[in-house]
Amino acid sequence: MYPATPGSVFNWDYYLGPHRELSLKLLTPRGLVRTEIDRGIAGIPPAGPPYHAIGHLFFRTMADLEAALAATVADFIADERNYTDAPSVVQISEVVELDSAF
Repeated sequence: MYPATPGSVFNWDYYLGPHRELSLKLLTPRGLVRTEIDRGIAGIPPAGPPYHAIGHLFFRTMADLEAALAATVADFIADERNYTDAPSVVQISEVVELDSAF
């Protein structure tokens, strides 16, 4: 998650291009199942979005996630400066409901 703090910069072209490609290259062989990217468009109107972006990385197991991040964290930290000056916030979550009807 990348907070949209006042004055922060986020380069969507880089994030959706080279950064996404790097993520897939490094994480797919380590168990990445799929990704989703949320682009912040608003908070509670009239406020702006609290986050520029929220990237979701899906793995089958916590062990797969932990191993993948341990092996690649330095690469992602180094790449972050190419698309934002906002410090990232990491949250690990569990999907508790998946409704394919929507």
